[in-house]
Amino acid sequence: MPVIYRIVSLLILVWAAGCPIAVGADPPARVNTAMQAYTLDQLADLVRREYYESTDPVELYHGAIEGYLSRLDPHSTYISPDELRDAQDKMQGSFEGIGIYFEIIAGQLTVLSPIVGSPAYKAGLQAGDRIVKIDGVSVVGVWKTDEVKRRLKGPKGSRVTVLVQRSGLADPLTIEIIRDKIEVPSVPYAFKLNSDVGYVKIDRFSSRTSRELRVALEGLVDAGARKLVLDLRGNSGGYLEQAVAVADQFLEKDRLLVYTEGRKRGSREDHFADRDPVVPLDLPLTVLVDNYSASASEIVAGAVQDYDRGLIVGRTTFGKGLVQKQYPLKNGGAVLLTVARYFTPSERPIQRPYSNDRRAYLQKAHDGYDSNADPDSVLSQPVYFTQILNRKVYGSGGITPDVELESPRPGDFERRLSPRHFFEFANQHGSEFTASYTDFDAYLRQYTPDSHAIAEFKKFLEARETDLTFTDAEFESGVDLIKRQMKRYFAKFRWGDREAGRVAVSQDPEVVQTLALFDRAKKLLADRAYYSTRRGRTHVPAMRGAEVR
Repeated sequence: MPVIYRIVSLLILVWAAGCPIAVGADPPARVNTAMQAYTLDQLADLVRREYYESTDPVELYHGAIEGYLSRLDPHSTYISPDELRDAQDKMQGSFEGIGIYFEIIAGQLTVLSPIVGSPAYKAGLQAGDRIVKIDGVSVVGVWKTDEVKRRLKGPKGSRVTVLVQRSGLADPLTIEIIRDKIEVPSVPYAFKLNSDVGYVKIDRFSSRTSRELRVALEGLVDAGARKLVLDLRGNSGGYLEQAVAVADQFLEKDRLLVYTEGRKRGSREDHFADRDPVVPLDLPLTVLVDNYSASASEIVAGAVQDYDRGLIVGRTTFGKGLVQKQYPLKNGGAVLLTVARYFTPSERPIQRPYSNDRRAYLQKAHDGYDSNADPDSVLSQPVYFTQILNRKVYGSGGITPDVELESPRPGDFERRLSPRHFFEFANQHGSEFTASYTDFDAYLRQYTPDSHAIAEFKKFLEARETDLTFTDAEFESGVDLIKRQMKRYFAKFRWGDREAGRVAVSQDPEVVQTLALFDRAKKLLADRAYYSTRRGRTHVPAMRGAEVR
């Protein structure tokens, strides 16, 4: 026998010796669900008995549940019992506690701001206060964010005592706070940008969003707003019914706003506008979106675009076109399970393609690439048309804006500048640079940080050598950003969060660009009125290879 054959034969024998399957043996049993369930219990028992370190079986089962769902779409997710409580607070728009935004800065629990009207606000807590004890127990350098939340939250009517260090005071303050129900608005800002332009920001679609928005819009219209900016940037979504209730405040009654369809025959559900719009139909509308606008935000933007009601402005949205339903689990957690896809009025799906790699899926949404703007990619995209003006739109890749805004990328130094730098600087120097302004409106119109303020901020940064290093040229490259952020944080400490928000919006480069687009928004409405009685195609099949539902 040649040497090579003897070697190969030997290798086969060695492999077979260590393999549980031998020639002539019975074939392995067919894997089924019962066997897999038994195998999971077997694995848990092996880990419990044989693993070289002690483990927390509860946490391992949390991981097993997450792994099970990871074989589905990227949006079917497990929510642990602790996470579920936080999620419920967020989506209900309320919780019981003292009502502060905080951050652990250099090991110290620092109040970023009290929520206006909250127990903390009424008790006198201020932005910049450092809480050093909670109910007599030190929190300096010890507690993590989750533990702080647990200590500060509590049932309405219960008391908590905090020891606070405040800039400018030698002795700490003891403040007793009676916990209460805290309302966290999903519409944090609604004000006029100038004499006739209203601005509304929606942070999320919670259970109260449509009510909050209705009040905000009615107030702006009554105050003389004749144009409107609806800001959905960074809004990752929320309740489907709230998206419908928001969209119908801009569109005619009985319009189809969105429909969903699941796996089963006859599962389609149509959602219509069920009341007259709050905003007059001749009022020009622009909707700001970005690649963090997802789900419910895309339902609203899609309905506005499909009925040619307003200009969608900004950057292509995330592309989440799947509907999740929450199901409770016996361990006190829940699962968000995808049960359907949703479609805009022009019948277009907006879900981006995805694979089992969830991290890549999320990163790809924010990499700056827009498949709907790529001529090569568009050839394989399903094409749709808006309901009234028959404008071309694309499916399966988010909502592409009618007008893409310039969004200059920050330089390396600007990216390294943290909100903490501006927060701490404003805490120390804000009153000095705003002392001559008693009226916020005058400050908003007139104040710009001067060379002295900029120089002081540079000294402040240079004193933090281990925190941030930079050259003179790098600092100069970030001066425009520094001026905007300084003005915002000065306002935060002097007048509060709402006024700081007004400063931020008034200086926002994308908002400024949007204000120049209202002539186009007016023309869109004029064309819409002219063609409103005409009906054209709403959908053209994609080229071969494209998926169309």
